[in-house]
Amino acid sequence: MRFRIASCLLVLTVSAVPAQSQLNQQLDNLFDDFLREGFVRSPGEHGEHFIPSANLASDELTPALNNLISGNVASFPLTSTVAGVTFDPMTGQTLTSSLGPIFTEPVETVGAGNISIGLSATYLSLNQFRGLPTDQMRFTFLHQDVAEPGLGDSSNESDVVDLFLDLDVDASIVAVFATFGLSRNLDLSVAVPFVNVGMKGSARARVNSATILLGGNANHSFGGDSLNPVLQRVIPYDVSAGGVGDLAVRLKYRFTDEKSANGVAALLDVRLPTGDSDDFLGTGNFTARTLLIGSARMGEFTPHVNLGFDYRNSDFDSDEFEVAIGFDQVIFTNWVFALEFLGEFDLDSAETIEIFPGTETIHGRIENIVDLSNIPERRNDHRMDTSIGFRYAPVLKQSVQIQILANLIVPLQDGGLRSGVAPTFGFSLSF
Repeated sequence: MRFRIASCLLVLTVSAVPAQSQLNQQLDNLFDDFLREGFVRSPGEHGEHFIPSANLASDELTPALNNLISGNVASFPLTSTVAGVTFDPMTGQTLTSSLGPIFTEPVETVGAGNISIGLSATYLSLNQFRGLPTDQMRFTFLHQDVAEPGLGDSSNESDVVDLFLDLDVDASIVAVFATFGLSRNLDLSVAVPFVNVGMKGSARARVNSATILLGGNANHSFGGDSLNPVLQRVIPYDVSAGGVGDLAVRLKYRFTDEKSANGVAALLDVRLPTGDSDDFLGTGNFTARTLLIGSARMGEFTPHVNLGFDYRNSDFDSDEFEVAIGFDQVIFTNWVFALEFLGEFDLDSAETIEIFPGTETIHGRIENIVDLSNIPERRNDHRMDTSIGFRYAPVLKQSVQIQILANLIVPLQDGGLRSGVAPTFGFSLSF
């Protein structure tokens, strides 16, 4: 009966079909609207001179930004596979009064023939990249080199376009999970995330016209004429998509006896590319991570340590060394406080995302050194967070356990694409 319930749950979750709005085309459409289609075609053919910049945006900028968004949504950590007081199935004796940590994995397994099911809901507002608010991201696009090699021998080549994406990305992730006790020390866990991603803003492009300053006629504009040009254009956008994300399959094996005060375990976490990467619901790649888990019991204080390797399988995202250190402490009957440190450290700086790095010098009547973007350049995007949460068990006995959790993840530094504070709420039922 227990396995029949769990099987029905998994069939229902996997059968959902993601939306097909193709969020990964939105940024490309904006760059094309501004740089390829937006310029007036007179005088001459000056309206064609930013098409190479549009191609560059399509080839380099769009893939980097798309992978940045989809990677952060798909790799958000799931709650631990096991939560709840553990009992000796033979005697009914309580082995630990801990309700478990939130994201750090404990050594406990659910026990042979037992099942734990539940869900967790997390909200992300991905509004900062390396400390820069995403609504302030600026990219500068250069004129085509149309005369002698090197920009600046023609005043036309001194015209540049600044583009502000005003990017606002948010994601809601509801993960439905089930953990099965295959044996006393071996668990199989499956988690199906339902993801909704929204992306909106009012993108703004501005022509910094050297031609009107130097010659009195603007050769590049979004409208008007050369004497009265429209040098700024705004395009609002608001798109979203939802569906099943990348399926997580986790195996955990406990090496030590479940009655021991201290324990060691290992976990393999595989993410299958079931989410539509075109809509940022998944990465489109197989990923995996391994963890070595250690836990101890000191009365009602239970510390945990996780050390692991995360294989990201992406040219835009380095493999990582993971560390999670935390504890849970019983504070009242059936109430536990959990505090955790979560760290992800890039192992290959060559795979760090670069988004229009460096500068370009335009030589002319006035030399202009152009900063191609305002995004900080870094050799890595390490992430360090603290997790603060509570677990509460309104029903807690050997035959059935019900738990509720509430948690906040707060960043400790500004590496990568970040959410200011990420709240998580959850519910679990073990039987």
